[in-house]
Amino acid sequence: MHLSVSRASLLQQVQHCQGIVEKRSTKPILCNLFLCAEAQTLKVIGTDLQMAISATIETQVMEAGETTVSAQKLFEIIKELDADQDIELKTEEGFLVIKSGRSRFRLSVMGTEDYPGMPNDDTDMNFELNSQTLAKMIAGTAFAMSNDETRKYLTGTLFETDETLGFRLVTTDSHRLALVELPLDASLEAVKCIVPKKTVVEIRKICEEQEGSVRLSLGTRQIRLECGTYTLSSKVIDATFPAYEEVIPKQNPRQVDAGCKKLDQALRRSMIVANEVTHDVRLTFTPEGLQVAAHNTEQEQAEEFVEADIQGAETLIGFNGRYLRDVLGVIDTEQVSIRFRDELSPVLLTTSNESGVKYVVMPMRI
Repeated sequence: MHLSVSRASLLQQVQHCQGIVEKRSTKPILCNLFLCAEAQTLKVIGTDLQMAISATIETQVMEAGETTVSAQKLFEIIKELDADQDIELKTEEGFLVIKSGRSRFRLSVMGTEDYPGMPNDDTDMNFELNSQTLAKMIAGTAFAMSNDETRKYLTGTLFETDETLGFRLVTTDSHRLALVELPLDASLEAVKCIVPKKTVVEIRKICEEQEGSVRLSLGTRQIRLECGTYTLSSKVIDATFPAYEEVIPKQNPRQVDAGCKKLDQALRRSMIVANEVTHDVRLTFTPEGLQVAAHNTEQEQAEEFVEADIQGAETLIGFNGRYLRDVLGVIDTEQVSIRFRDELSPVLLTTSNESGVKYVVMPMRI
């Protein structure tokens, strides 16, 4: 294998592929990236057996070939090389030689026979959507994924489609729920799959970099993304997602409309003196507006007032302030609508101009 490639292109592609590779593994070859040069292109593949990413780069190939090399070392070397110099890669007698300007490195390589490579497509249906739209949907729901490994089905994101609702992402950690829905013109089959957090993070990174449409393929065992020069394939979590529709409150006689930024600022200031473990704050919905209060065991207190349009009787509800701020942090509209039945029922947060966005936060007993 012998080729010449721009440093910027190689760095970007290697960075994505090496990001999923395990730093230490019982199988040393899984710490490597697969490099294949042919037909004036270089294909780079990284995998941890659960997920695999393939990236294709246009290069000047002098000699076709393939090899595997340490993902971490290759990335660290490329990152430190001169940004204005092209990089030359060449295999020589069991090594990969890397040249750039007057810099030269030699890394050990391993054969490609035992490298897993990209898995075969095992999805049931596919559709296209805008890359930035998908990135925004993930950004609006990722915060509610759980970190509790004993409930694996909550540690990922539900990707769901059907012919009536279109495409939907749902996350929950049992304390809060995030749902973002996108209507699609295409007729879609009904598919549900729970995508692992690590995969969701990589999908978002790729989509944020790319412009135009992406092809998303879903199945009961696999999810696949084709975006620009990247192909990502991942296993899904073999579990059943909770019946989240039952959690979303339907009857909400009380409604509060408040400025999203002003409410977030009031919460941020109040939480300076809130309990460091529970982060509890009290929201009192009055005819005059919204009162935010917090205190701690040292008798310190904070009181804030936020102008709001409130319908219904005066109500006091306790919240984990962090959960509310997480929701307000991903809402990109000026106003947020807070709807609820009573002080112990789930609270629904929506925006005025995005009907497909819903957030549910469970109150705290105070």
